[in-house]
Amino acid sequence: MQTYVLRLWLPDFPGTLGRVAAAIGQAGGDVIGIEILERGAGMAIDELIVVIPSDAENAMEQLIAEVSQVEGVAVEDIHTVALDRPDQSVLALDTAARIMESPRDERLEATCELVREMLESDWCTIMRRDTAIPLALSGDVPDLPWVIAFLAGTTHLAGDAAHEHTPADIAWAPLDLLDAVIVIGRIRGAFRLRERQHVTLIARIVSSAFVGFD
Repeated sequence: MQTYVLRLWLPDFPGTLGRVAAAIGQAGGDVIGIEILERGAGMAIDELIVVIPSDAENAMEQLIAEVSQVEGVAVEDIHTVALDRPDQSVLALDTAARIMESPRDERLEATCELVREMLESDWCTIMRRDTAIPLALSGDVPDLPWVIAFLAGTTHLAGDAAHEHTPADIAWAPLDLLDAVIVIGRIRGAFRLRERQHVTLIARIVSSAFVGFD
């Protein structure tokens, strides 16, 4: 079997998802997971996990062709993943558990590595607010002065306003009890609201585990 993550824009009204599932079936696929990443202005952005038999020819092309025939539906992204890859919410819980299972003195590095893996991102860093010193780095992190400038211009905002003023290819969340911030970036595909919420919750869990951290 081949497993794909399919990210779609679709009209947010009853029956659309059923038509998408039927189209996936026409391509020989089966939907085994779904996550609503964002909703608004009459549209939804959904992420579907689809399995297709390994012997299917041109599986990805067929999948895109069938789904694109559903009225109002557009494919934002499609790529292969491991067969056992869970949906976003389960993946976020698994990531939080793996972080907390890591040794305390390696937990910030583990947070960067595992959050970057969870979001299929290109880089991640955790930085202190007061000194802008990186506490952990993973991947091809941009020049630190750029990250510092970004944090200075964005992290004073709260809640939805922070997300609205954050570039689509960047996600961040405060680790308040550490007076630090986690910042993640990726080239392929925008971060959606549900992904940003997962990062925020994981940051809260990690931060609470460092009460008294010096």
